[in-house]
Amino acid sequence: MKHILRLVPALLILSGASAGAAENCTSAKKVAVCSDELIKEKVQWACAQLEEKDKTALLTINSMRFECCGEPNYVWINDFTPKMIIHPLKPNMNGMNLTTEKDPQGKAIFVEFSTAATKSPEGSWVNYEWTKFGDKKATPKKAWVRRCKAKDLQDPWVVGSGTWE
Repeated sequence: MKHILRLVPALLILSGASAGAAENCTSAKKVAVCSDELIKEKVQWACAQLEEKDKTALLTINSMRFECCGEPNYVWINDFTPKMIIHPLKPNMNGMNLTTEKDPQGKAIFVEFSTAATKSPEGSWVNYEWTKFGDKKATPKKAWVRRCKAKDLQDPWVVGSGTWE
């Protein structure tokens, strides 16, 4: 009985914390929010993989997912053309020239990602709109993008990850 009484306050604290998180992550809101630090950390991780392992790291990066408010998130890579190198959730984009790919507001988002990574090689935020997997309407999103170079490539790539605003 003493063990149960000790567990009850801990369970109440844990359930209270998760209830607060659940309120912000309801399916009705359909908003996945990751901290800026987590997004930056995952982009940096992908860059480190490329720098240490070369292009063979693409398989690892492509399969890596991390949770954002209960939804899977990912890191994508494009070159500075911009051409998609890997997009884990939209593999049909791999190899595609993205120069004319625009969000609903007319922003050439992959050109913006390339420009941001050129101006700020260590990283920069880019705001845009993107359609969440399974949705029909684009919603505001921001991505952290930076310039990274695989050790076996001459030219660098843009590595990025985003979060819904």
